[in-house]
Amino acid sequence: MTLLDGNIYKARMVSRSNFKKSLLTLSLIASLGCGGGGGGGGGADEFVGAARVSVRCSPKKIDSGDRTQVSITLSQVHENGIAVKIRFPIGLKYVPSSSFLMVGERELDVTPTVNATSDTEEMNYVVFYLTQAQFSRSSQEYTGEAGTLLIQLEGRKTVTDGEIEVDPDVDDPAEDNSTEFDISSPEFISEASASISVIAQDDGSKPKR
Repeated sequence: MTLLDGNIYKARMVSRSNFKKSLLTLSLIASLGCGGGGGGGGGADEFVGAARVSVRCSPKKIDSGDRTQVSITLSQVHENGIAVKIRFPIGLKYVPSSSFLMVGERELDVTPTVNATSDTEEMNYVVFYLTQAQFSRSSQEYTGEAGTLLIQLEGRKTVTDGEIEVDPDVDDPAEDNSTEFDISSPEFISEASASISVIAQDDGSKPKR
């Protein structure tokens, strides 16, 4: 190979590398574009935290009695596993048996350990405990791939400009999951959110005929 041929080959390899980086950037932008995302800055090697997270819901405006599907995408999951804390207005309720985790083509049934109401905040909390292994593709070693937690919420009462918020925390291996979350002190810091509104058909504000 001549010096000129070598330079052309290197240029092609750089071009391919830049193209792959562009595709990765576009896919990340697309996954974060609908709803909100968070979980720290920097590249995958620089990330330190429970998990990267983004969330969206569809539809964003529902009538009471109707449902919205919430999609929470998580990646770079901590080796200890994570507690996925979800907070939403009391005008919505979690629909039992509506949740599952999508990892590639696999669909895993998951159930929240916590489904409780904070009377002081007038907010509902649902908490899922997920292991890093649940995000692995088949038997491959986990290298930060994303999975999507899907749940359904049902409208009950009027919600105006509400937020569905998510806070992933590192699971504490020394604490039993059944007692790890305290509704009186949820220690919640929102890292991603999506807007939601509920239009009540009859919230009691109008006299019945």
